Amino acid sequence: MIHVKVLLNYLWDRLALLLGAGTVFAMQALVFWLFRMPGGVLLYGVLLAALVGLAVFLIPDYVSYRRRAAQLEAIKRLAPRLTDPVEATGPLHQRQLLEAVEKLRAQVAEQDRQLAGRQDELLEYYTLWVHQVKTPLAAMGLILQSQPEDSGALRQELFKIERYVEMVLGYLRIYSMNADLRLERCAVRPIVAQAIKKFAPQFIYKKLSLELEDFDNQVVTDRKWLLFMIEQLISNAVKYTGAGVIRISMDEKDVLAIQDQGVGIDPADLPRVFERGFTGQNGRAESASTGLGLYLTKRVADKLQNQIRIESQPGAGTTVRLSLSRPEAPRD
Repeated sequence: MIHVKVLLNYLWDRLALLLGAGTVFAMQALVFWLFRMPGGVLLYGVLLAALVGLAVFLIPDYVSYRRRAAQLEAIKRLAPRLTDPVEATGPLHQRQLLEAVEKLRAQVAEQDRQLAGRQDELLEYYTLWVHQVKTPLAAMGLILQSQPEDSGALRQELFKIERYVEMVLGYLRIYSMNADLRLERCAVRPIVAQAIKKFAPQFIYKKLSLELEDFDNQVVTDRKWLLFMIEQLISNAVKYTGAGVIRISMDEKDVLAIQDQGVGIDPADLPRVFERGFTGQNGRAESASTGLGLYLTKRVADKLQNQIRIESQPGAGTTVRLSLSRPEAPRD
């Protein structure tokens, strides 16, 4: 039954060609009749032409047509059933292809909707978790404030936990960052000073020196996300510097430089430091490293159309340069 259906569809799709061949044969018969030629010769010529046409064209074409129809039927069976019928016209193989593509498109769209729903649920859950975990962290901080001064190590660990919580929140928010952007002209130094104030206990605990140069650069950026990037970069500088000075400066081209005298980065690791989860040799030595800080910083910089690059040598420290200048808007 299926083969008969395919054959009928094939004849329908080739109807114009068959009508053309029939017209040629009819004209040939008319010529034979006008010139009073024997009917046997006409019949012989028609049969010979039909056999040649079947052998050379129709049979190979039908076999190819049937193969394509079988392949497209297999594709349709892989696709889910649509609730609305697909309007498709044209030859059989074109109609089947359109139907199969439409069904596969519907399947992908449904999977995308399900994935988006799961991502929204996950985002809501972790956002709620971050806000809830801040409460006991704040309570721990208040308790430590009443403890003797020798609780500095505990305070450092509590600060690390708070940083990881903030990193999780930043990781979640970065996917909806476009809706959260607020570009405005900002003075950079006060934002840097705000970040430094947050890390002041770490500077004191590790006995690190800070050199913050005086600059008055103003750039068009998002204040909150710029603070986020600077905090990540200062956090890395403090984490990987055992002793020495951390210098922060900004030049006339709006390039913010954060330079430390820490362990530095292996040249083999430099090309991959912005990859998610990559920790490198330093990260393996620092068991608390997550490999997310520079990844998130690069993601935010890309969103803000900023450039970031790192210069480093093992044992000679690291310099991170964050270009905060924005490309000029095209002129009409």
